[in-house]
Amino acid sequence: MDLWYDDLEVGFSVKSEPILLTKEAIIRFAQEFDPQPFHLDEAAAVGTFFGELVASGAHSFSLTMRLGVNAGVFKGNAVAGLGVDELRFHKPVRPGSWLHGKFTVKALRGSKTKPDVGIVDWCQSARNVDPLSASNIHPPVGDQRLACPALAGVAEGRPSASDGCLRL
Repeated sequence: MDLWYDDLEVGFSVKSEPILLTKEAIIRFAQEFDPQPFHLDEAAAVGTFFGELVASGAHSFSLTMRLGVNAGVFKGNAVAGLGVDELRFHKPVRPGSWLHGKFTVKALRGSKTKPDVGIVDWCQSARNVDPLSASNIHPPVGDQRLACPALAGVAEGRPSASDGCLRL
């Protein structure tokens, strides 16, 4: 299900299906983006603060975005990410973790400069299948609005390329 600005209200929440984070994925991500011993090698990780292989925080953030796309929160309807207000990593994410995302609308407002764009403040959390939160993210995101003048009288459907709505 793709979510649009006009479908949302404060408190609306969506959960994603879980995805498995493997040891190989943690190492592959770390090799390219965060090459620290506790992300790269199980033996080397033993002598670090974590004492074992853990995923990079950047990897956890990236997975949360993927979970949002999978859940329809950021699937072609988001115009732009406007930033992240808060980012917390509560617990390390380990190989074999099944992560799912929860996405809750904190606030909604219209754009001051683009009348067909609405701003959605999402609270995103990635959690392991156990109830402990792995990370929380609060990014404001610009979503397309459905309140386009060309849609007056249209009861169903989404804007198309020929409906006169601004596409960014």
